[in-house]
Formats: sequence, structure tokens, C-alpha cells
Amino acid sequence: MSEQHSSTEPTREPDETTQHSSTDDRPTPLTGEHLPQLRATLADASHLLVCLDFDGTLAPIVDDPDAAAPTAANETAVASLAAAKPVTTAIVSGRGLNDVRTRVDEPRIYAGNHGLELAWDGALAMHPAARERAARVEAVCETLETVLEPIPNARVENKRLTGTVHVRTVPAGARPVVRRLTRSVVERLGGDDLELSPGKRILEIGPDVDWGKGDAVSLISSELPAETVPIYIGDDVTDESAFRAVAPDGIGIRVGDDEPSAASYRVDSPDDVAGVLEWLGAAGVSLVTEGSATYPDQSDARHDDDQRFERGPKRWSVSMANE
Repeated sequence: MSEQHSSTEPTREPDETTQHSSTDDRPTPLTGEHLPQLRATLADASHLLVCLDFDGTLAPIVDDPDAAAPTAANETAVASLAAAKPVTTAIVSGRGLNDVRTRVDEPRIYAGNHGLELAWDGALAMHPAARERAARVEAVCETLETVLEPIPNARVENKRLTGTVHVRTVPAGARPVVRRLTRSVVERLGGDDLELSPGKRILEIGPDVDWGKGDAVSLISSELPAETVPIYIGDDVTDESAFRAVAPDGIGIRVGDDEPSAASYRVDSPDDVAGVLEWLGAAGVSLVTEGSATYPDQSDARHDDDQRFERGPKRWSVSMANE
């Protein structure tokens, strides 16, 4: 893969205001009743692209980011998908590339720093503008370490191309102060080259470029067969551009709350993600490998592989039991 990025119109990562004002649509809770729809989407595919966020998706959110790890069920399910020939797996994370690669080691592709850096079949690529502005990110992070030092539990993480200010364990009353000080430093040292965006109890500092997770997913998709169905699973504001990137022909699944989202479906937690991945590794791979003729009636059939979903919320198994 070359270091040239797509020349198509990119998708910017939305801030919280943009996300909530742009759509009133809430993703549908994913239950066994939706399996025929998933099968219909996958029926004509020749290949699957399964893109996964890490924190809050494969791994539960924890107070100490260094302690984050995928659940055992997710680790096993990702390994199974990565070994399947008609599937390309990718981790698309806000973590730095080197960091996320040490936490889950089976996927073929890794996109770190919200897609600004890619590792793919031994090749490495970095967004050129992000590379040029890395020194500014470092300067901002170093300054913030000093400025925020008096605030309990405020933590600054320098990820080379981007930076993160963690406020999850900062006292609630001090969080507005962290936001104000962080914005002031970014504006003063970053100027027009850097931007500040929110996430789940974090503030993200990065280059002000038209590139995000959705662009990385689109770039990966463009290198795969035309009949590839893209699937994206994520839990945060920065995943919204990726949900839009896989629509309308792919599948977007949001993990967590029922906030408005570009995702079609929603599951509650990383434990439920494992159920989805296990089903994809069985029913999804079978559909792609054997073709839609294997299941002539997609609308009413109930298949043995659907039992994979029964590890999820009880409402899933109840839904299937009533089919």
C-alpha cells in the first residue's frame, strides 16, 4: 500500500454538537429478530471487511487506559475472523499504532490515531500533514503536562500524531477547568494547525485535517474486492464518520448508549460485541464462502449458527425462541 491517501472528499470527525444536531436517528437495538436482515446484507458478498474500534468495543472502558484489554471472548472471536479467508479484519482506534498493535495481535490491518497512521501487510503509512504537525502536538502535550499538573487525576497522553487529555477520574467540578485550560493551550500553541475535539471523558488534540476513521475505512475498502461488505463496530463520537462510511451497503453497530448515531444497530457492551463477532465467524463466513443459494429463503430461516447470538442479552435468545 502506498502512502498516498484517497483524493475523494474526506469525512471530518464531528464534535458532539455536530453529531447530535445532524441526526435524530437512534440505532436499533440488535436482536435475533434482525438476523434475516443481516443475512440479506451479506448474501451477495464475496468478501467481508470487519473494522473494529478497541476501547469500549473489544475492551471495556477502564479508569487506567494502560490497563485496557480485550475480553477473552472478543480476543478469540477476532482471531477466528482473522483466520477466515473471505474476511479482512482491521482495528481502527484512537490509540497510537504501536500501542494498539500490542493489545490485539491477529488482525491484518491496523489504523491508529483515528486513521492517521496505517499498518497493512508489513507496509506503514502516515498522513503527511499529521507527520508535519507532530512537533506541535508534542509541544502542546508537554505544556499541558505542566498546566494540568495541579488538577487531580488529569492525565496527558502524547500519541505522537495526536494527544489525549484523560478526565475520566478527574473530579466533576474540575473538568470544566481542564477543558478551558486545554483549549487555551491548543489555541495558543497549535494555531490553525491543530484542533480540539471531545470524546468519552477525553479531549483529543490532533492536526486540523480532513481525515478521520471514516476515511481510513473507505481507503481500506477501496483496496478490497468490489463485492466486499464493510462492517464497522465502535462506541464513540469519533466512530460516527466510520458508520457513515459503511452506509448504506454495509453494517454499522454502535456499542453503548442510544444516542443519535449514523449506525444502523446498537449493542450494549463489549460482551455483546463478542456475540456479533462469533455469529459473523460462523453464519457470515458461511454466506460469503458458499453463496446465497445455500439459504434460498433469507427472510424466514433460522439457522444453527444463529445460536452464536444467544451469548448476548437474554432478549436476543427470547426473540429467537419466538420465531
